[in-house]
Amino acid sequence: SPMTTLAQGYICSSQGTQLQYVRRYADNGKVKWRHTMTIDRVTRLSDGTCSIDYDSDFKKANGRQMYGGPVRLTSDLTPDGSVRMDVSQTMLSLLRNVFPKADVTNSECITSLPPVMRVGDVLPNVTSVVAARGIEYRMSVTGRKVTGTDTITTPAGVFPCVVVTENKVEKTIGYNRETTAQTWYCKGVGMVRHDTYDKNMILETSEVLEKISKQ
Repeated sequence: SPMTTLAQGYICSSQGTQLQYVRRYADNGKVKWRHTMTIDRVTRLSDGTCSIDYDSDFKKANGRQMYGGPVRLTSDLTPDGSVRMDVSQTMLSLLRNVFPKADVTNSECITSLPPVMRVGDVLPNVTSVVAARGIEYRMSVTGRKVTGTDTITTPAGVFPCVVVTENKVEKTIGYNRETTAQTWYCKGVGMVRHDTYDKNMILETSEVLEKISKQ
């Protein structure tokens, strides 16, 4: 029945799954952070969409907690296999961790990963604004394009992926950063690898999925 079959999208939709990533600096291989993503709850909505609640927990190489605690997020997996999420949620959750009593506001900013991505496909640009205590954080992601297909092997296994390239500009008081990212996405898993390049296209960091486990 349609209630038991769920279209696979470029995200993990299996409740209780933990995805463990490690981000390393490209020049010396040292760990920048360890990132554990836990699929906390998968809720089927009346229209067949699955709402996926998960948290991303970041720890420095020395084990110290980053961002004041786990960042809580939700993505929707539509019946056709599209993945939709509000990219302002990450910063929103992070600011709520850091300023629990402050009024944090955001402009909703939906990004999507379609169920079928072919080389050359262009994905919509996204812009997000989040503010807390009069400080605005702006992020724009442009030039989003499917640039390749690749089967990659990591400590977690072998993954057939599509590769999405995008440019990101982040601005807030005293901070202005421009990067290009390449992300490898696998059906039913989501992100498998994420490479970040600086504005001169020099590889800065690479984050790789190292383990998948069930809680």
